[in-house]
Amino acid sequence: MKRLLACLALSACATTQASPPPERVAGCWIARTGTASTTTMRWLPDRERPGVLRGDKLEYRASGDPISTRYTLEPNESGHALCALDNANHATACWVVAQGEDGSLEGGRAFIDAYADRLRISIVGDGAERTIFQGRRDGCD
Repeated sequence: MKRLLACLALSACATTQASPPPERVAGCWIARTGTASTTTMRWLPDRERPGVLRGDKLEYRASGDPISTRYTLEPNESGHALCALDNANHATACWVVAQGEDGSLEGGRAFIDAYADRLRISIVGDGAERTIFQGRRDGCD
């Protein structure tokens, strides 16, 4: 429990940055976890919806095809929402992006912590914290 509270406090502090979430995540990111696994995440503007970013996460492993997961980061009445997409590009789950220390965790809350050249996106809510991505800035090819 202490660890969860510490994570929440750290996440809440990091998400109070002045720039909005899209400015913090836009671009390309990479996470290398040894020689057998690399994960990339690209956040680029959605051509069909101005103001929305599309996030494409690819998990490369030593063998087999990469695992692909897609997200959107879009403005809403609460600030911004992070949504997971299915294969038909429909939102399967959305979380309000935390913008400080206030707010309920009911239904989950997305924490986008970007500092210098590092990015961490996690979901905190009714269970253990789930990290969606954690890595460093990378050049977009």
